[in-house]
Amino acid sequence: MKIIFVYSISLLCFMACSSGNQKTATQPERKDNIIHLSAAIENAREEMLLSELVDSISYIPMETTPNGMVQVIKRMCFNLSPEHIFYCNQCYDWKGKFIRSIGRVGQGPCEDVAAIYANIIYHKGFFYGNGYKIIEYDRNGNCTGKERTWNTAESLEEQGTGFSHMVCLAPAGDNLMFYNFPDTMYFMDTDYKFVAKRAMMPSPEPGLVNNAQIEAHGKLTTFYKDTVLFYNFYTDTIFTVNSTTLSPRWVVELKDELRIAKETVYIEYGALCAEAFQAYKNGTTESAEILKIMDGKYVVPVVYETDDFVFLDVYMRRMWAELRNLPFTPPVLAVYNKKTGETFGVNKIIDDLGGMKTFWPRLGICNNKMVDAIWPYKLQEFINEEKEKGNTVSPLLLDLMKRVHEDDNPILIIAHLKTK
Repeated sequence: MKIIFVYSISLLCFMACSSGNQKTATQPERKDNIIHLSAAIENAREEMLLSELVDSISYIPMETTPNGMVQVIKRMCFNLSPEHIFYCNQCYDWKGKFIRSIGRVGQGPCEDVAAIYANIIYHKGFFYGNGYKIIEYDRNGNCTGKERTWNTAESLEEQGTGFSHMVCLAPAGDNLMFYNFPDTMYFMDTDYKFVAKRAMMPSPEPGLVNNAQIEAHGKLTTFYKDTVLFYNFYTDTIFTVNSTTLSPRWVVELKDELRIAKETVYIEYGALCAEAFQAYKNGTTESAEILKIMDGKYVVPVVYETDDFVFLDVYMRRMWAELRNLPFTPPVLAVYNKKTGETFGVNKIIDDLGGMKTFWPRLGICNNKMVDAIWPYKLQEFINEEKEKGNTVSPLLLDLMKRVHEDDNPILIIAHLKTK
């Protein structure tokens, strides 16, 4: 990114010095919609300053209430939408205020046994909770009576095998969309009647579905303003979600030697895992064929788009890393410049704006904001350690700790992307 900025500034200076009558220089136009991820991974920068992309940092304590208590800081549990921040079924606004919990645990009408873990979305004035059922709620979180249970006889008749791998629910124009991993995208109206479907890949044999992409539960779709994005590993395409279709938006290029072979991901995985388990029992884990195939390959569990960039969170696969005592492999954040078509990767972002050491958008990117979080007690530990080392602590952090308790909900760290 620094290279892009230096280039742009130099070009502007040259034009200004050459002639006062010449037109203002502009950035080069991108030539296609291809995100060249291979080069971004292979030439990833070791680190960059947060200020290269961001102009300010905000710290927003998430309100702590009896009904609004966060248990873990994991991207899987958080969903960022233009209007709300969801932690499981808990709804917060972007100022951190707890609004309400959506859904009630139970087995009766308007209840779901998985209600507290349901994927919640907000769509055209209604909340939808997706657990073992999909249930509609009004703006106040009251059930409207419209619900549908998955894996019923009706679902089996419509889909053929049931919706056993439904991993995300998202708005789709006037309709709703859900992905039955790994092969089919379904579109239905708000009365839960199916109106269209899109095959993403040939249907695998039953039982041979692995977690190469499913590990990004709920993050296969993200928001750019009022546009819903869906990224599919099999097709290497970022789509725009419409009412009944998917429109290609960006193409992700990744070399064969850097990616997991598609037949491994969706066809051979079951047999490979069985062979690996046997190797583990025999004490010969490292001989497992799946390790040779999967280790060192890259997956993209989530993508985000902002006004100026497309961000791809990229991870190197290390099968059973903890079991094998393998060192931590840092992710790569790939950044695609929508104006120039250039892409770069970075392994570490230095926080030179907010007073912390580093920053990473662990919870996602939405509304031109990169989002991370920290527990108050962890922030206090950081402050104490910095003082013990004789380092200066940002007054912003010291003031923040006066407004929270150490056992409160996490503090959102919002990095505001530069606007041009």
